[in-house]
Amino acid sequence: MAKRSDTDKAIRNIMNWAERPEWSGELSAVFDAHLSPVCSKLDISQEELSEELEEHGYSGMLFGMVFEDFLSGHLSADKKNVVDDYLTRRGWRESVPGRRYLRQLRNSVLSIYEVVAVSPGQHCDVTDLVRGGKAVRVHERMGTQNLVKWDRIAARVLTTKGKHTFSGGILPFPMEASQSLLRVVANSREQFDKELSRVADEASSKLIKSATDLDDTFLKEACAAVTSIWLLHTLEKLRAPLPEMVNRDGNALLFSETRFPFLPETLDDIVENLDGAPDWERDGPDSNAWIWLPKPATGRDTSERGIAFDSLDEGQQIINGTLELNSGVLVLMTNSSMERTERGTEVLQKLLHNLIGPPLSKLQTPEQLMADDSDRQGRDKGPPTDTIDPEIAAELIRNTLDQHYRKCLDEPIPALENKTPRQCARSKKWRPKVIE
Repeated sequence: MAKRSDTDKAIRNIMNWAERPEWSGELSAVFDAHLSPVCSKLDISQEELSEELEEHGYSGMLFGMVFEDFLSGHLSADKKNVVDDYLTRRGWRESVPGRRYLRQLRNSVLSIYEVVAVSPGQHCDVTDLVRGGKAVRVHERMGTQNLVKWDRIAARVLTTKGKHTFSGGILPFPMEASQSLLRVVANSREQFDKELSRVADEASSKLIKSATDLDDTFLKEACAAVTSIWLLHTLEKLRAPLPEMVNRDGNALLFSETRFPFLPETLDDIVENLDGAPDWERDGPDSNAWIWLPKPATGRDTSERGIAFDSLDEGQQIINGTLELNSGVLVLMTNSSMERTERGTEVLQKLLHNLIGPPLSKLQTPEQLMADDSDRQGRDKGPPTDTIDPEIAAELIRNTLDQHYRKCLDEPIPALENKTPRQCARSKKWRPKVIE
């Protein structure tokens, strides 16, 4: 089996060779064949299409698929293939495994495969949905990391010394898209058979079909259809608005995080009150988190409003939200409307009266949450910490301290003979003692 360094070097060299004047026009024509039908249907330019694919991380995947189509059998005006041309004139630059890999790509056929078994990071067993036959085991590390049983992919299976591997270009196909593609190939084959029967007698037809690998022929011609169908389905998914998402109460789905500051001396009382409340269940004996259990279901039907979501605990019981006890702050998290957030705030303020400070809530829609997650990708991730915006933190601390010291002004103090500081401040006799 060729080493990755040998195959990578061979691919880099053939890509550079394809940029030569005698081949650049042929390569552009192949890209046009793959992309122009989609651009015409969607009324966009190839540049706009490329930008959209780049934005979602699909451009490299598609380039690999189209470039391998260019390598596999496409001929120039003088009936030359780019791989044959390169190996004849510069093949001495490549190792034996590198030359073998390029010849395999030249003779390869793109097909639609279904995954019937997978060992992530090692290999997968696939069946060819067009040409049929028994399942083959394909040895692949990276490509099998995200595959699961019954996935469908467009790929080229190469064989070296009886061992099967994937080439570089692989497209994941949803079931609907793969069925569309299989119908296109089947219809093309059916039309060919009808035309052959019309122009040739039965004996001649059988002879032609037995002497020609028609499935391979149709698959080579259908490569542009593969990418076009994949592109149309992929872009439709990317551009489609999210469905309306609601919780079990029928409220629009929102992700909320509400923070309640508290002073260190109130910590034990907060824990005691939460442990004693029937609606709050500690997430584990040593956990600093509680689960907010719902009241009995009302039987409200939300099926007509959209896709219903809710949070579940490990036992698959629906919950209202979760409460985490962090340094100096309680964090209530729910996935619901503002109504549930306000209800949770009211419940906690009643349960933990005078033990917590005023709440500060942050709401996010599913779209905003996904956008934030996308922004976080690519950034270095440090150790997990419970951090908040400095301005928000300052406001929380100020409000908590204000509440604490206002409360102290109205509490009897033994040193003032159980009078409150506010009472003593009004008296000339007691004012110096308050200051002291």
